[in-house]
Amino acid sequence: MSAEIETRANQRELMRMRVARLLFELLYRNRTLYWLASTLPFAGQWRVWQRLALTRLRGEDVLEVGCGIGGLLADMLERGYRCQAIDRSPQMVAATRRELRRRRLGDGAAIVRQATVQALPFATASFDSVVSTFPTDYIADARALGEIHRVLRPGGRLIVVLSAALLPTRALLAPLIAVQRLVYGRQAIAAQTTAAPGIAAPLLQRMRAAGFTPRLEQAHGPFWVAYVITATATTHTTQAIPATQNPPNPTQT
Repeated sequence: MSAEIETRANQRELMRMRVARLLFELLYRNRTLYWLASTLPFAGQWRVWQRLALTRLRGEDVLEVGCGIGGLLADMLERGYRCQAIDRSPQMVAATRRELRRRRLGDGAAIVRQATVQALPFATASFDSVVSTFPTDYIADARALGEIHRVLRPGGRLIVVLSAALLPTRALLAPLIAVQRLVYGRQAIAAQTTAAPGIAAPLLQRMRAAGFTPRLEQAHGPFWVAYVITATATTHTTQAIPATQNPPNPTQT
């Protein structure tokens, strides 16, 4: 009987994951929906969590992979970093370019490209830091990690804001935590708020195989916890993919 109950629970979890993936794909095609989904359910902390990457940047040349609607990219440009960004979604590329134009931060067409992490359109050793916030499973792909390693300079840094969650420390957060459990699952949220996310261990292992020395950090706020990986490019890897073209100069507008 217990086996049957477990099977049904697994089936429900599988269905929930499929619905969540479809929901994320839908949100990623619309700037307004993306903003709403990344703001309201997380008590406005999404941008706080994204900015955890800022204090971990190394050097001046930065690539953001999966730039979303461009908030973090604009933050980095405002702080004087020389940035490039990619996203696989044409809607997100357009939204990021609009954000840069709104904040008067240079030529968005030269800074933001539609591309995938598995085939980065930049020359080898182009960047001091690569940033990815709340990535999907592409971040654990060996080809993606190989490409990130290739475009980083020796000693360069990959910064991944892996995940974050609200904590049940305030009664007003209860409805938002309920939404998190609906989307991510009760067990996933429980694990995330008491220990490192389940994806962390295999991801760290794959980063090491790709030539990185990674370190997992836990960051705390008054009512949230977040996990950040800082990985230094330390060795050469045979997984490198040749660049298709040289990067444009982000200072040319």
